[in-house]
Amino acid sequence: METQNKLAEAKIPQEFLQFSCLPDEIIIEILLRLPVKSILKFRCVSKSWLSLISTPYFINAQIKFCVKKSKNVNLRLVIVASVAGLMGKMCSVYSLDCENSSVNVDKIDYPLKTPFGSAKFLGSCNGLICLTPMSFKLMIWNPVTGKHKEFEDSFVQCAVNCYIRYGFGYDYVNDDYKVVKIFSFPRNEGRYENKVKIYSLKYDSWKMGEMFDSGYVNAQSGMWLNGYLHWGVSHCRDSGDGDGGGGSSEIMTLDLSTETYGVMALPNCGNGNTSWSLSVLNGCLVACCNYHSVRTDMWVMKEYGVESSWTKLVSNITAPSGRLGYVSPLSVSENGGEVLVRLGTNISLYNARNASHESLDIHSLGYCLKVQAITYIESLASPNVGDT
Repeated sequence: METQNKLAEAKIPQEFLQFSCLPDEIIIEILLRLPVKSILKFRCVSKSWLSLISTPYFINAQIKFCVKKSKNVNLRLVIVASVAGLMGKMCSVYSLDCENSSVNVDKIDYPLKTPFGSAKFLGSCNGLICLTPMSFKLMIWNPVTGKHKEFEDSFVQCAVNCYIRYGFGYDYVNDDYKVVKIFSFPRNEGRYENKVKIYSLKYDSWKMGEMFDSGYVNAQSGMWLNGYLHWGVSHCRDSGDGDGGGGSSEIMTLDLSTETYGVMALPNCGNGNTSWSLSVLNGCLVACCNYHSVRTDMWVMKEYGVESSWTKLVSNITAPSGRLGYVSPLSVSENGGEVLVRLGTNISLYNARNASHESLDIHSLGYCLKVQAITYIESLASPNVGDT
């Protein structure tokens, strides 16, 4: 009875609900389990099917189902590879599907005709990806439906030594997607003053957020999980490659609903010259301890917010012979036996049992200059407010 009341409140077309002898809630549950591309095709079956699939009730239910599903099964990645070939510098966009220990790579359509090599991923949330497609522009894009929204980046008056960090995530309380931009200015004794601007997709506008003081906020974009953005923070700035920062002592969090800050402790990996990078894998926060490009240990926070739940998942991830750089995990098997990683300009499947790498042949058109990769789920989420 409760499900039927929800369907009635959601204004699901009666023509659709009477189309089958199956109970109404069963029909919805079947559709939610279909691939997004199949759901999009089924919009052409009839006006009632189109109306159902376009309702906010169904779209939100589909997003929630995919988010829950993504914690236990395969996920997908978008990869941007900038290469130098016979025709000069080119940039290609690929979708990578990790399932049952196999990896499938397909070239996908990009909203802009000619992706720029300077494009940068800023975050992923509920099937939407935030990126910088060109200077002074930001974009939120659903790689499955192809829908996207471009908007102007925001600025404050910056000094020459100001640096900028981003984050992108979903505000559960206000049903809003937000982009966070941090402007950091160095002060005395390794401290930084941070000015913050926040973009609301719902209101299509920027506003000033609460300022805060901190150490060096690492170069990595904020990782979104459970309504919070997470950045690694260092007491001193590292002069390395910028992937993971240096000397991180804690994790800074931002609650997107209240727009307030907090801190979390990183795992204790002993003394030594290390740096940290953050990821979100299988619905959990992951911290990677990088021992100066020699090896990487992966830690997972099994219970979100409980610092004592940090558990080492994979030890001694090493780079292929002759390659140096920080290992960035993209996907990990349930038992930690296989880890899909980005290492410099290479994407490879790392086998923890024998410490071997299987390189993925993604960018075979020429010499690769740069590779970016970000995970996402397949969903009906739209970057256009009110779009159905």
